[in-house]
Amino acid sequence: MKYILEGTTKRYQGNGSCKYQSFTPKKDDFCRYGCEFEFYIDTEQYLFSDVIGTLAKALYELTSADILVDEISIPHAADKNHCMQIKPDISLEDHGVEISVPISTKEGILHYIQKILPLIEQYGYTNEETGFHIHMSTLGSSHIDFYRFMLLCEDAGLLSAWKPRIGYSQNVMDILTSHTKQEARIIKTKKGTIWNLERIDPHHIEIKSIGGTDYHKETERLMREFENYTDYFSQALGEMTAEHKRLLKNHKQMLDSLDKEAKGRFASALIEAGILDS
Repeated sequence: MKYILEGTTKRYQGNGSCKYQSFTPKKDDFCRYGCEFEFYIDTEQYLFSDVIGTLAKALYELTSADILVDEISIPHAADKNHCMQIKPDISLEDHGVEISVPISTKEGILHYIQKILPLIEQYGYTNEETGFHIHMSTLGSSHIDFYRFMLLCEDAGLLSAWKPRIGYSQNVMDILTSHTKQEARIIKTKKGTIWNLERIDPHHIEIKSIGGTDYHKETERLMREFENYTDYFSQALGEMTAEHKRLLKNHKQMLDSLDKEAKGRFASALIEAGILDS
């Protein structure tokens, strides 16, 4: 495979003969999706650089998008979000990497989950530091009710479905059930807290709830939870239903039962995560 060098980044031209369909969203597709796979390369069995090259070749077969490979830093190409990327993960230690996929359709993310997880199993491993992140965004001036999305996901058990990873992924809703200031402080202070829902901008949310040791062995579960998240994302874009109003009412009753300090901690966490505006 030939590449051109862009700083420290190798760019491989996309596979024009890829046997899989293009998962690039159409111009009028309202929702767009992305995902990131964090893992460690097994350097006890393989040479790091050899695995990076092998992964690039394997990913070339999965997509017609260009592939950006950088062992040193994060790619800076203007079109990087439309490329497959292999890059260092700054939240991980040595030999920790991330594969991020091009902006895709829902079907594309399901495709990549099925094809990339076996590569992690073959050449690497996952631990409590690693996770699978989902990106969901919309076109134009659409309004996403992030608060409603959070309540729907929490009610379905999605935000607490995986073991919390202190310093890597914490459920903002846990603030409501921390019985003491000390418990809340533990949630908040490890590495500054990374909440498992984060609003990137008014049209884009990142979900970091999935991950931990051997998460890459849970293909069916990841696919199922991704589809559940997409369903609740669609609901957060639509009209308020009776069920949504019930969730909000119950949530308000819980908030009303808290003391002022607990309410303040929860509001601060929501602002940090971008669910509420400051």
